Amino acid sequence: MLVELGNADKKLAKTWQARVKSGNFDADLCTDQILATGPLKPAREEEAVLTRTTRLERDLLMTPLLQGVSGKSRKVRGAAKSGAAALIMQFIVVGIFCILTFLFLLVAAMKGVEFDPFFQAIIDFFPAIGD
Repeated sequence: MLVELGNADKKLAKTWQARVKSGNFDADLCTDQILATGPLKPAREEEAVLTRTTRLERDLLMTPLLQGVSGKSRKVRGAAKSGAAALIMQFIVVGIFCILTFLFLLVAAMKGVEFDPFFQAIIDFFPAIGD
């Protein structure tokens, strides 16, 4: 936590990051060396570390259950997104169907098929389609 929050010695942190990359990491030795640099002095830094560790512990504890605040909200967001996506997709499909039907009727009108007066008024709106 101290390295993540920027409260540890930067040179020591880089040394241990290099050791992690090389595969030569010892968690106990790393912890001992980082904590040996001294205690947290300002209360603000200590509070930040405690807040971060509390959140991390809560997340690790609740991960197997996939519940808690983040798990339930994730499920609700997923359901809302999939429901909204399905609704939008239905509007798109119905819209495409309506457009294709209208174009089919326009082509039929161009071939000389006569329709009821309402649709004939719509066809007459397009000047390119002759009588």
